[in-house]
Amino acid sequence: MFENILYATDFTESPFMLPCIGVIGKTRRIHLLHVISDDTQIDPQLFEPRMLEAKSFLEEQLNRERNKGIEVDVHLMPGTPARGICDVAKTLDASLIVLNYHPPEGPIASSVTDLVKNCDRNILVMTTMASDTVDRSGEKLDEYCSNLFRCVASPASGDISKRIGALKSIKEEASLGAVVFSGFSDATHKDAEAMANAASSAGIGASAVLKKNLPPASLVSAAEGADASIILLDARAELGLALAVVGISPLPVLVIRSP
Repeated sequence: MFENILYATDFTESPFMLPCIGVIGKTRRIHLLHVISDDTQIDPQLFEPRMLEAKSFLEEQLNRERNKGIEVDVHLMPGTPARGICDVAKTLDASLIVLNYHPPEGPIASSVTDLVKNCDRNILVMTTMASDTVDRSGEKLDEYCSNLFRCVASPASGDISKRIGALKSIKEEASLGAVVFSGFSDATHKDAEAMANAASSAGIGASAVLKKNLPPASLVSAAEGADASIILLDARAELGLALAVVGISPLPVLVIRSP
């Protein structure tokens, strides 16, 4: 999932390592992308220098300091952000799209929604809080990124085998810790317990919690209560929930399309 990553930036956040690209998982190639839309507020002459600066920074941090051997390239293109990001991801066969979430009135928030709804790629959304609170010094950032899956919160819905398959896939590539399955009603709590039992049988530490509330608020509350580091959702089974959670979660959100 993390080998070939497309990181889409609009330059409103620092492009320097906020989404932990190159640190989590077995990354081999990173594509930095900026889609030049009609509502872009930045001087077009700054696009290429900023992208090259980000490329140089990543190469130095990942390859010289961390001996990762990761290839980094840049892409600039005009168009609609969401469509452009998805099209480039497909062309490059990116296994993961990474981008930062912004307030609902911003263009990137709209792009995130469109991507979650319409793009057949795994998507990692780094939230404002996560981006703002990470110490970007090398050692601290590595610690945060390598522990991004320290505690995963996930709703109890969808196919159990597919959810466990996704978690096992993450475990093979990253440092997966505990998983907390959340239910928002008595019935879904039983589903959460079933998922936790299945995960435990697969060698993944798991538990179930019940937070009675509307599903998005319930999941976020369960994640915060468990001191989770990331929320995992399946776009096939939880599209509506995923769209709601990326807008309210203080934690990074990984929306998967394939196990």
